[in-house]
Amino acid sequence: MRRLRVPAWSASPLRVSLILVITLVLVPATLRAAGSTSMPALQRAVHLLNADARTLRLAHDAGFDTVVQLFGWRQIEPTQGEYHWQYPDEVVQGAGYYGLKLVVRLDQHPQWAAAAPLSVNAPPENIADYAHFVGRVATRYRGRVLGYVIWNEPNLSSDWGGRRPDPAAYVALLKAAYQAVKGADLHALVISAGLASTDDQSATALDDRAYLEAMYGAGAGGYFDVLGAHPYGFAYSPDDPRGAHQGLNMARVADLHDIMARHGDGAKPVWATEMGWTVDGKGASAWQTVSEQQQANYLAGAFTRAGRDWPWLGMLSVWNLGDGADKAWDGYNLLDAAGGPRPAYRTLQQLFRPSQIAQLFGLGSVLRGWLEREQGGERYQVLAGDAVIHLGHREYSAPWVPLYGANSPSTHWQGTVYIKDPGTGSWNLTMRLMQSNAWGNFIWVNGQRLDPAFPLEDYSNSWVAYTWQVPAGVLQAGPNQVKVTVGEALPLLQDSPINWDDLQFKDIVLWHGAP
Repeated sequence: MRRLRVPAWSASPLRVSLILVITLVLVPATLRAAGSTSMPALQRAVHLLNADARTLRLAHDAGFDTVVQLFGWRQIEPTQGEYHWQYPDEVVQGAGYYGLKLVVRLDQHPQWAAAAPLSVNAPPENIADYAHFVGRVATRYRGRVLGYVIWNEPNLSSDWGGRRPDPAAYVALLKAAYQAVKGADLHALVISAGLASTDDQSATALDDRAYLEAMYGAGAGGYFDVLGAHPYGFAYSPDDPRGAHQGLNMARVADLHDIMARHGDGAKPVWATEMGWTVDGKGASAWQTVSEQQQANYLAGAFTRAGRDWPWLGMLSVWNLGDGADKAWDGYNLLDAAGGPRPAYRTLQQLFRPSQIAQLFGLGSVLRGWLEREQGGERYQVLAGDAVIHLGHREYSAPWVPLYGANSPSTHWQGTVYIKDPGTGSWNLTMRLMQSNAWGNFIWVNGQRLDPAFPLEDYSNSWVAYTWQVPAGVLQAGPNQVKVTVGEALPLLQDSPINWDDLQFKDIVLWHGAP
């Protein structure tokens, strides 16, 4: 039975008393215990290759406060005007659940936007296409993304379509993206592309210092809030002196800041959106290999030196946590091949252990969740209303979209939703469904099938909303899996041994209390 809900503040003096106790007693006591300690200015970040529930939790548990994640243009807009939002939606929701700030990198061209193979990262032939994509992302995640990194290492030909690096052309791209971000989310930060540390002056690579000088010469100063940098340590300690080893060490980042200062930009922060050391250098990079313990010590030393010597360095992002599909970078991972923590993970976890102030903020988060539950119903978007999923084995014209995952047959879909506290009662699941015509189509939550099966519909291509009850105890705090499966079509409709029902769905919502 649904319990009655009353106005939260007028009906319960106990709630007011609880707030006063926390405000007047617990907060001052914690502040006194902490003395003059304040939250660190240096953001502790890690770059994720696959921001799923496990890696987000591992990033949180290590003590990172920020994650950097690529939102690949080709994954989100594989066909011009056709957007796939499920993965970025889940990343944004998951980062919010774990209290992680999110920095999003935007690059990797779709085939339609540039006449270049997907093995390289090519700028678009029409800058307006990229700006439109950037604007769509920034509009969708307004207020939920800290900043956007505009492209990646454009001073390397491998990230510039195989062509000679062109600082002026990059500045044109940066300007268009800056305007798109600010037009959609004025408070989101625009971070210039992280520049690769290199001494080359060739058709394949341009020294990052020379590249930055040329960027300023092309008018870049007004079109970024933060300078991106990739000050890898190579084989050397983070305390390696500035200028040693031809400047190929972490201290090279100070050269970039000096260039900023000469151009009147010294007050802007620099963010190291990638940095790290590898325990398995490959090919020409084999000389950069360090031991696992050195990797741990060097990463800890990098955060220590940045906080001590470079107040303008606002973020260090370790490349990378691990658990990604690209095995070329395994040596940099904080996780080993089995997915367990390397010494670097444990060392950083110890370095980042939360202060009493941080624990207080965590208590505040728990309190906010309690108040939300007490003041009304909860609603969690599992799949957005504009993220249409087509399961089955046939392609149809509009209003049908391509088969999910470009697979035929495509027989199941799965999504992740993060719930703060499901409580002890039952929930409801609502979805919008188009044209389910077989008996074997079901929706599942955390492995439990919800009954009844999808109702049979007509062939009118219309969207119909249905609601199922999710029994008490099925949902859990944290990540929850929602799955849709389709069965084979009715015998009279089958024209081959493998013939699956075709259906579409969108706008899946988990809710309880007020709908």
